[in-house]
Amino acid sequence: MKYAFFILFLLTRSALASSPVWLVETGNSRLYLAGTIHLLRESDSPLPAAFNTAYTQSSLLVFETDIDTTRQAEFQQRMMAAVSLPPGQRIDQFFSHQTLLKLESYLHARQLSLKQFNNLKPSMLSMTLTLMELDKLGVGSFGVDQFYYDQAQRDRKTTLQLESSQQQIEFLTSMGEGQEDLMIEQTLQDIDTLAVEFPLMIKSWREGDTAQLEALFIEPMKNEFNAIYQQLLVQRNQNWLPQINELLKTTDTEMVLVGCAHLIGEDGLVDQLRKAGLRVTQLD
Repeated sequence: MKYAFFILFLLTRSALASSPVWLVETGNSRLYLAGTIHLLRESDSPLPAAFNTAYTQSSLLVFETDIDTTRQAEFQQRMMAAVSLPPGQRIDQFFSHQTLLKLESYLHARQLSLKQFNNLKPSMLSMTLTLMELDKLGVGSFGVDQFYYDQAQRDRKTTLQLESSQQQIEFLTSMGEGQEDLMIEQTLQDIDTLAVEFPLMIKSWREGDTAQLEALFIEPMKNEFNAIYQQLLVQRNQNWLPQINELLKTTDTEMVLVGCAHLIGEDGLVDQLRKAGLRVTQLD
């Protein structure tokens, strides 16, 4: 189960090489849906050409959240408060003896101690461990959303967001509640495969290979962590659909950038918009 990748991407089913960008049309209105990866390597540049096509033709860019706000110290303070355990709780209280032994062994091999993470909620520990391993692969210095947000600022294009920064904090910090032991167990398993599977994921994403992405990440998440799947993907997609439909009522062309997992599968935005009768075409 690829729980670790699900953290990063907190496509139709065709396996033919294409791109992770779709054109959505209704009447004379149109917008682009761009499936992003939030964290990439410098070597993953340049991005697929379809992103630039969508960006050039769009006057408004819509992101999951306000990226500028997430850079501010006030946001970082709110995030740290939200991911910290309340007084009297320790992180080791959430894990079975077996999982705790595996976790301590993993940390010891990296000259770390569980005490260093003692006040973190398990969801934040999972994200921290994953990001530590990705950093070793050079991941984290570049991302699609950040790239186009900065480009839009330089070009003075209008930017909006689908949800508030506080909503993002709440989604992330409540992730895996009630399944903390399984979450860390799976995170430790996934970390062992990152070096091999991260390049595979990037290749599938660049080529718009939705069938492989769905098989690798969406189906395992639905089967093993359905509560997280419902909370972080299905619920948010349903929250975003009315906003996307409102954008389609304007004469402007918009580019909506969301994590690629939000576009994949029967609950993804692509299938949901098609079911609503809109024309949705995957760009080459």
